[in-house]
Amino acid sequence: MKYFVAHLLSGEAKAYHERLTRALAARYRIFPLHEKVSPHITVKPPFETDEEGIKEVERVLRACAHSEHAVSLSIKGFGHFGFRTIYLDTQKNPDATALVRRVIRALNENISWMPKYPHEGNKLHASVARFMDRVQYRRVARYVAKETADFKIPFDNVAILKKEGKVWEVVSIIPFVHEENAWLSSQYPLMRKGVSEARKG
Repeated sequence: MKYFVAHLLSGEAKAYHERLTRALAARYRIFPLHEKVSPHITVKPPFETDEEGIKEVERVLRACAHSEHAVSLSIKGFGHFGFRTIYLDTQKNPDATALVRRVIRALNENISWMPKYPHEGNKLHASVARFMDRVQYRRVARYVAKETADFKIPFDNVAILKKEGKVWEVVSIIPFVHEENAWLSSQYPLMRKGVSEARKG
């Protein structure tokens, strides 16, 4: 099975991301991100493993998160990777970048089979449009140039997502704080029980 590790957006940033990706997909007939995956910032790009392997990943993430605390991250404006991807950009934040790199290092150093990717963790972003051609890119770029995206979010969790058909499902949310985050039960209600039960184990 294919998985990846991400930070799940919350609050106004999550709602804005969902509205924007829905609007872009409808207006420009691009890949419908809002239907495929929860709003997120990628921490560890996709990798393949089996059930035992993903349990190992979760154990490492929980051990890492136990010693970490939430940090603040500012999202402002947009950026792009060539013409294929446009994303919500993040302002340079040493604390958030260092936190992500520590999570990546924990995975890479403690799991022998975990693939390592060049530049992983260097550019924190939340994609809003992907798999575009040049015409679509120019149109979407003009559209988002008129948008005002400015959010300060708590970077307070990592999550494991699993590919189910054409959709990425959230299978585990791991907070960086000891108490359960207030947004968890309201925005991801099906995950609250799983997170609570996992803590008891």
